[in-house]
Amino acid sequence: MRMTVRSAIGIGALAAALMLPGVSFAAPATSTVVSTASLSATATEAIKQATTTVRPPGYKKPPMPQKQSYDLDWTLPTAGKSGCNVCHGDENLVRIQDGKTVSLYVDSAVLQDSAHKNVPCTSCHVDFAYKTPHDTIVKNGDEWRAVAKLACKNCHKDAFTLYSNGAHSPAGRPGDTSSTVGAPDSSAPGKPRPLCGDCHGGHAIPSKEDTEARAAVHASALTMCGTCHEKASGDYYDYYHGDAYQNSATDAPACWQCHETHKVLPAKDRRSSVNENNLSETCAVCHAGADEGYIAYAPLVHHAEELHDANPLKQWVDGIIASIKSVFNR
Repeated sequence: MRMTVRSAIGIGALAAALMLPGVSFAAPATSTVVSTASLSATATEAIKQATTTVRPPGYKKPPMPQKQSYDLDWTLPTAGKSGCNVCHGDENLVRIQDGKTVSLYVDSAVLQDSAHKNVPCTSCHVDFAYKTPHDTIVKNGDEWRAVAKLACKNCHKDAFTLYSNGAHSPAGRPGDTSSTVGAPDSSAPGKPRPLCGDCHGGHAIPSKEDTEARAAVHASALTMCGTCHEKASGDYYDYYHGDAYQNSATDAPACWQCHETHKVLPAKDRRSSVNENNLSETCAVCHAGADEGYIAYAPLVHHAEELHDANPLKQWVDGIIASIKSVFNR
């Protein structure tokens, strides 16, 4: 056995203190090697004791820990972005769902440009405020999405009150596909009730002060509303409104400019902004002094094709054309 002496002073002091017989030290180089074979039994025992950790009487060495799976059962350090983005700021964070890889990455830059840049994550994800891994996902599946989409009510109380009293009311369970409240003849049969986040989005909600963002939201109406109201968005092409809107006219009305934003009601409801009793007031927002002439045009906004097909003159012309075709097709 060989021992490298790093400090002549340290070994010399130890030998002098122990009065080791037969041991002398010159001034060795830094890497001088001393063989333990040249040391007496007393010196060897002294070195052994000096390098052995002293344990109290009765001490027992603790057992080696058992191998276990990776556990993330810890409390979030903060209730804000700095805590959540420890994991969600990683572009490689994914989840396997129904055999598909789903990204759980949240772009901090997108959040910073949104209207909620100063809002902690857990203000919306209220069921994720405690520990991770998130037991909510395990126990309730994707129900956390509905919780987040409806969390707007905690800050936007007035808007939520209007929304709750409209046809999009979240009464019942989120995602309920039954007939829209107050509208058995809903134009979106079989579609789930939209929650706040279904229309407004999630992390990238723009500020209403952002002019470009407001223009983008205005242009998204047929996509936003048309996801559920396919027929209504599909026949919105009358010359003065729909056709102009679909050709990017910024002064043409988006859906909510006539149907309202949060308290949306079916036309048959007398409280609706598009009910025949309220059309004068609704049209007057853009057309000052709207009279019966304006209101008479209203059915053409969505039903132009139906009314066109019902025109007696068109039906007569269509009948003649059909007769001619039948003659030549014999």
